[in-house]
Amino acid sequence: MKILFLIPFIILILIISTPSFAVERFSEDALTSFYTHDVQMGELAIMWLGNHQKGSLEGHASAGFLLKTSNHIIAIDPSSLLFDDIDSLDRLDVIFITHDHGDHFDPDATIAMQTKTDSFVIADPTSASMLSGKILEDKLIAIESNEQMTISEITVDAYAADHPTTTPLVYVIELDGFRIFHGSDSGFVEDLKNIESRVHVAFVPAGDPSPTASPQVAFEMTKATNPYVVIPMHGNSQQMQEFTNLVEGSDLQTTVTIPSAFEIIIPSQVVPEFGLLSVVVLSSGIGMTIYLLRNKNFVNMFRI
Repeated sequence: MKILFLIPFIILILIISTPSFAVERFSEDALTSFYTHDVQMGELAIMWLGNHQKGSLEGHASAGFLLKTSNHIIAIDPSSLLFDDIDSLDRLDVIFITHDHGDHFDPDATIAMQTKTDSFVIADPTSASMLSGKILEDKLIAIESNEQMTISEITVDAYAADHPTTTPLVYVIELDGFRIFHGSDSGFVEDLKNIESRVHVAFVPAGDPSPTASPQVAFEMTKATNPYVVIPMHGNSQQMQEFTNLVEGSDLQTTVTIPSAFEIIIPSQVVPEFGLLSVVVLSSGIGMTIYLLRNKNFVNMFRI
């Protein structure tokens, strides 16, 4: 009888102690770490938003990423992955949406993220139309394929994607000297061969649940963008390994990094590139500093 009397209390203790929301609490802690992480000038911090936790996509690897430089923070295809952690969002300059499928785009989550951070939202026309009237007009920007635009000192080139929806896109994003390619969950498209400059980091879709993605598609995207670092997204572990084998067996000078959920990645192989004007300004500044330090009258001004 005593044992029967204790059973309800044991069950109650187990329920209370079970970490039912471990994923949400972990992602919240990770977001705090991401925002407080001191990214130095010339560094790029990357955080993959992990597997989908709800609905028909549960367990599938997402295509959602947060990226941070010393000057900017952006999100790409966050879907609803951060919906439970909106309050932990500190800053976003731009939210990029490649297309309207639920594993890449969630209207309610996007609206909540934009409202919290006052960010710009750059999206394919279909996704943008779903947000029209719900986000301030000057913050919502629809981008077409073969269009380039610059918002908040961030430049994006959009290319038409191969995927079963109305206006899917893939992006080359430039911020603070870094070029980032995000392949959505597209099949390979010939326009990618027109990308002239080598990208620093490429996010490529390696498989499930996308019907147009595969290890071979991800490899073709990698060859076309020729990144210093490539990070596969989507796909199961077998597809990720098959993609890794393709890259490592080729003559590409590319490092494959398999992401872990909410881990901060700072690729050492990635060094920003700056335009001629930036180099001239920097060189002029250095030259002027040297001149002033050598000028005795200038130095004497600061002597006590």
